[in-house]
Amino acid sequence: MKKKINIQDIANETGFSMMTVSRALSNPNLVSKKSKEKIDKVIKKRGFIPNFFAGNLKSGKSGFIILIIPSLKTNIFNEYFTGLSEELENHNYQPLVGITDYSLIKEEKIITKFLKYKPEGIIVVGTKHSKKTKEILLRSNIPLVETWDVNHRPLDLIVGVSNYNAGYEITDYALSKKYKKIMFVTSSKKHMETEKRAAKRLEGYVDRIIKQNLKPNIFYISDPLDYQRSGKEIFDYYQKNKSKIDCIIALNDMTSIGILGYAVRNKIKVPTQLGIAGIGHANVSDLLTPKLTTINLNQYKMGKLAASKLIERINGKNFKERIFDVGTTLVKGFSL
Repeated sequence: MKKKINIQDIANETGFSMMTVSRALSNPNLVSKKSKEKIDKVIKKRGFIPNFFAGNLKSGKSGFIILIIPSLKTNIFNEYFTGLSEELENHNYQPLVGITDYSLIKEEKIITKFLKYKPEGIIVVGTKHSKKTKEILLRSNIPLVETWDVNHRPLDLIVGVSNYNAGYEITDYALSKKYKKIMFVTSSKKHMETEKRAAKRLEGYVDRIIKQNLKPNIFYISDPLDYQRSGKEIFDYYQKNKSKIDCIIALNDMTSIGILGYAVRNKIKVPTQLGIAGIGHANVSDLLTPKLTTINLNQYKMGKLAASKLIERINGKNFKERIFDVGTTLVKGFSL
């Protein structure tokens, strides 16, 4: 029997991620012309027909799931999207991917536009929305899963982790390694207005530092998505304030990796002169020298569970518990 072709097969052959292939199918204007042509060529060659088309013909349902994510400029959401898209595809659903660029106004416009396609469910990365978006989501009466942070009152269901605990736990571990002058790097104050994850991680750090009778030291980066620039910005600050800093914890691994790169190039001994840690457990963090100490947010599991719970909701299941925490794991590297 001939093997059924799926999005993963197309991704493997083209060299693109599953997220890029899915965007090429559902929102081609978000993919470059060259990438779209390459994906289309492989789709035609392999005779791939997305599952949702077949499902629509049989059931009369749209087969669409709205997926709202903040950004495609980083690989932060790759594992999450892989888990989510695998589960959706197993049940013949196709994600309509919308990118907000961390804008609440843009999120509102995308959701309003995508509702015209009669989606069967909605998954949103993030739990902070404008008042109007909340009204739209509640009024739509469509099954909804918000993801990434469980420290929030759900509109319907939430699948995620405690970002507060992530900030608290990595700070606690740094303190256990005898660091006393711990600086926390986070998003700009403006960015945190729409990014609750960063705010919760910072809150966890602050509470643990104060509990230790120490003074919080917070550094706000100007552009949280420009890791190269952020790494230099943070390291320049460290060079001028070495006596006040013996450890740097960043809101995500990619920022930590940027700091680590500058430290190594400038012959700063990590972890003896400077401890460095992150949050997120990016794919490359285990390959670094020294290996990065971080918090694993179990993103693949989060994406898979978010899709699974949404499908159960679509199928009429009512939940007594509406918040699902996939848990975090401390990954002990050699940078602390």
